[in-house]
Amino acid sequence: MSTVSMMRLRRKRRRLERIWLPTLYLAPTLLLLWAFDIYPIFLSAWMSLWRWGIKAEEFIGLDNYSRVFDEIGSGPGGTPGEVGNSLLVTAFYVVGTVPVTIIIAFVIANMLNSRIRFLAVLRTAYFVPYITSTVAAGLAFVWLLNPQIGVLNSALESVGLPAQQWLLDPEPVGPKVLSMFGIGWSENLPGFLEGPSVALVCVIVFSVWNSLGFAVVIILAGLVTIDPQVKEAARMDGVNSWQMATRITMPLVSPTLFLLLIVSTISSFQSFNEVYVLTSGGGYGAGAGSPLDSTLTLPVLIFRHLYERPSSVGFAAALSMLLFVLVLGVVLLQFRLAERRVHYE
Repeated sequence: MSTVSMMRLRRKRRRLERIWLPTLYLAPTLLLLWAFDIYPIFLSAWMSLWRWGIKAEEFIGLDNYSRVFDEIGSGPGGTPGEVGNSLLVTAFYVVGTVPVTIIIAFVIANMLNSRIRFLAVLRTAYFVPYITSTVAAGLAFVWLLNPQIGVLNSALESVGLPAQQWLLDPEPVGPKVLSMFGIGWSENLPGFLEGPSVALVCVIVFSVWNSLGFAVVIILAGLVTIDPQVKEAARMDGVNSWQMATRITMPLVSPTLFLLLIVSTISSFQSFNEVYVLTSGGGYGAGAGSPLDSTLTLPVLIFRHLYERPSSVGFAAALSMLLFVLVLGVVLLQFRLAERRVHYE
């Protein structure tokens, strides 16, 4: 074999190792990604253009999207329509879960990164809620918050406080909190300033508890990569605990915090089990989004049209595309505003 032929053969082998072998290794993952992530997006976009029952019935173009925008603000008395209400509830849910979870997880992760007794046990204890079945944990919370026989109401009554409806209370927390301080004009607040309902706050508390372990593990993974000498030098310079956390630790783990922010935001927008189990599947006999649709997030609304209303599959697909565009827009906005504050070196 000539020298030229041998060189060509070697180039082909290098090309095979550089391109085809990695592609072959990635093929199963790419196939799963196409089957469960990419293809459903295109299928949903196509279904949203049809009036769909059990199967496609009639091509209606953008009528489903027109209906989506009509129901954003078509409620009685100028109130938001069903879609508009679900968007507001979803915003309350995301804002109530993501920042609170990250802040609490950051504090806990810093404590677990120190030398304390039973460290392995504590790390495991914080992670257990995340690996526990959401349905099982949600049903346990439903019984804890039961208005008649719940443990929490029993504890309130034992100290002389009135029992609460918790997951059955559709009233916003804003007027409730302001009225406690004697602020009489609290009932005249616009809807978006009244805050989430009491029922939604209960769901938010459960979601924070359920996802806290994941956030703690992710932040802890970032903390262990920090060189101990950096913190030791800061202590020698007289840096206090607050300055250590905000000016040393946070910048060094900012890539981890940014990743957690993106992942948590996407997960919160897509949350379904938490809301449905606590407010619909908990044995109260109420429909999805109860009470009074005050916990009707966008994924729950999609479920309602997909499974509970006939010939609304196309409309549910249009709502899912709205959710996709909304999540994509929020994530891109986070990249634009927050990534500049991330220190990768």
